Amino acid sequence: MNNRLTSLLLIWMWMATAASAQTTTVEAVVVDALTSQPLPYTSIFVSRTNSTITNAEGQFSISCQPSDVLRISYVGYKTIRLTAEQTDGLVKLMPMTTSLGEVTVRPYNAYLKEAIKETERQLKKNKKQKANFFYRQTAYADSVCYEFMEAFLCGRSAVWLRELALNKGRFAGIQPDSTHYYSFYANFFSTSQLQLMAMPGHSVSANDRYPLTKYYDSYYDLSFSMMGSSDDRLLAVHFRPKPTDKPILDAILYFDATTFRLRKMEGDLLNMVILHREQRGDRNMEKLREAFNQTSYDDVIDTEYHFVVTMTEERNFLEVESVVIDEEHQLHGKTIHTHSLLFNIGDREIGRGKQLGSQANLHDVIEAQGYDPTFWEENEIVLRTPVEQQVLELFEGKKLFGIF
Repeated sequence: MNNRLTSLLLIWMWMATAASAQTTTVEAVVVDALTSQPLPYTSIFVSRTNSTITNAEGQFSISCQPSDVLRISYVGYKTIRLTAEQTDGLVKLMPMTTSLGEVTVRPYNAYLKEAIKETERQLKKNKKQKANFFYRQTAYADSVCYEFMEAFLCGRSAVWLRELALNKGRFAGIQPDSTHYYSFYANFFSTSQLQLMAMPGHSVSANDRYPLTKYYDSYYDLSFSMMGSSDDRLLAVHFRPKPTDKPILDAILYFDATTFRLRKMEGDLLNMVILHREQRGDRNMEKLREAFNQTSYDDVIDTEYHFVVTMTEERNFLEVESVVIDEEHQLHGKTIHTHSLLFNIGDREIGRGKQLGSQANLHDVIEAQGYDPTFWEENEIVLRTPVEQQVLELFEGKKLFGIF
């Protein structure tokens, strides 16, 4: 009898332990509480090994235990915390109120100068810190998505990204023919490395157009606004470029008004040119030249990039959490739009890979690495939009991954 009772107790304890260890998948959309508009790239944090961001449509999916607390934050909105059980499919974030209008007020320069000092200090102290990132890139010709790429990158992450290396990647794309024209952007990943100031040990000159230097007023007109409450205030500084034909930012930088640390920046990189090639690599070049009746496949195009960069301090220093880049231009009667998302995956280890220069062809590096379909079945990281999911399934159905 005692043995039977002991066995029953052990079974009950096992069932209770198994139940407590069960995970649930939380799926929801994050919206502005006042306008009901989705909030893309909102941070969803459970732990350093389990976090994500919303996709372009404000949707997210994350697996966790029912009692786990999700911290949901978007710069310029009030952060909320919900248990997985409390999340019912729709999360509403309340925007902060702006306490002062967007006017140029001299005392605000003191805030900015302190913010520049703090950013320099963070970079100098933590410049060698590295992080792993999930990367997704898509390209469209008008409404047709002809490229899908996912990768895991590693790079130095304090203040801004640099020295990126490829850990793992996969790529699928539709190659051009005599009736369909596509343009492949071989090193779009490099646009994620948006430099804000000079590196420690490098002298800053009056020719530097970085916003966070002592020469900022030579290149930018500034306007300021303060938002939030007394215990959570943000200083928004709009750097409007003075007339120039050189590459320069037009961006709003958001700083914590208490710690002076950068929280987010959003804007455009102006006066840029890109070199697009109509064929990835040189293979079949003669055939394509004949089909398109062209002797060259290189086009120098004027363009600009829209970017959104958010920061995190989960490791007690200022580092990049996510970078979103969009580029669009007209080419041969089509609107070519390239989009990328890069997200800091915390303490999830993927390994170490090959260093990438800013001119590296990521397609070729992925090709040399080979394709591991099993790995990608388990590593979505950021929920795909319905269109991205359809494209992925189409390319998988046509077995385009791993074929170069």
